[in-house]
Amino acid sequence: MPLLRALQTFADVVVRTIRVLIATVSRSVVGIRWLTRTALRIRVQGSGGVTGVARLYDLYAVVVAADLSLLVGLAWAAAAPGRLELALALGVGLLLAVPAGLLVSGAPATGRALIGLSLVGRAVATLLAAQWQPGWILLAVLVALILPQWVVHLVLLRRLLPRDAHVFGALWRAMQYAAIAGLVAGVTGLVIGAFVAGWPLWAAALCLSVGALLALRLPAPGAPAPGPAQPAPPPAKRLPQQEQRTIPEGFHVYRPSSLDPSADEGKKK
Repeated sequence: MPLLRALQTFADVVVRTIRVLIATVSRSVVGIRWLTRTALRIRVQGSGGVTGVARLYDLYAVVVAADLSLLVGLAWAAAAPGRLELALALGVGLLLAVPAGLLVSGAPATGRALIGLSLVGRAVATLLAAQWQPGWILLAVLVALILPQWVVHLVLLRRLLPRDAHVFGALWRAMQYAAIAGLVAGVTGLVIGAFVAGWPLWAAALCLSVGALLALRLPAPGAPAPGPAQPAPPPAKRLPQQEQRTIPEGFHVYRPSSLDPSADEGKKK
């Protein structure tokens, strides 16, 4: 019957679609697990177990994820800046990155305050851009602040590293760790932005808010950063002579003649 064949064909299509979805989800889960393990390994290797450096790694990764999500949001924004405006914004950001890096290198404490204030301001501005879409000028300003923020983080990371740490290796791992977080945020924003245009900007605002909270827990440069707890040394073994009790002065120990070995030797003689 034609109706029965049509139902069988429809059922086959539904079953194949479900199998494809299950395979896609399972592979996505495997890929997410692999990315998570890779990111954690890079974080541990780069920070060397120093808690302050690991916090800056997390902060840098969150900010890069926010910035890439912001750039992806420009593709779906109604009032996105054009190519000329983006090029101008990147040029201004490059000019601002040089004095910002020098400021943090000369005054690390000021750099910590600069990071926190800039993250709060960028989070509020991104939230306004996602809510009201005021125009391309605000988005261009947000793009211009990307490069200075990255430079400030990398310079402060250099100041937080221990003296015996490999600087270029730590910086390279920090960029790798941040690239993984940015890749996940960017791809997710690109896919969801096709259905919800404001999603990438909301995600960027959320990441910047989290980064502002992480900036409050950064250690002071130059101070010993809290690291992993050192294992307690094992208790010293006592020697047999130390375990022997000493006889206090003024006391006499009574020893029966039956227990005196010198008496036995006298009898044998």
